[in-house]
Amino acid sequence: MTVQRRALLAEFVGRTDHPTVDALHADIGRAQAGLNRATVYRTLETLVELGLARRVAVHGAACRYDPCVERHHHLLCERCGAVEDVFDAALDALRLPRPASGFVARDFSVLFTGLCAGCAPRRTKAH
Repeated sequence: MTVQRRALLAEFVGRTDHPTVDALHADIGRAQAGLNRATVYRTLETLVELGLARRVAVHGAACRYDPCVERHHHLLCERCGAVEDVFDAALDALRLPRPASGFVARDFSVLFTGLCAGCAPRRTKAH
């Protein structure tokens, strides 16, 4: 375990913003000379393979990574790209589909899209 990977893990574990490889590289690269983007990517993918992180795929955007591996879902702001965790037992209870095509679903995560509080239009008292 290199010094760079230890720094990456220490930074990633406490994050709740679902960072991209580029975001982590920018945040950690300033303090860790020699940390390259490929190392960040490989380390995050290893964490996913080991079940210590999850990929959060957002259509049309860079893949994000989540250190929270317990079942949860996400809110995605369509304007600023912020991703927020949602823990909801009713969503967790959704049944996996069994389509006639033979596709075997193993897991799921619900992604809600909309506008975060910072991007949503403010309602005035006149409305």
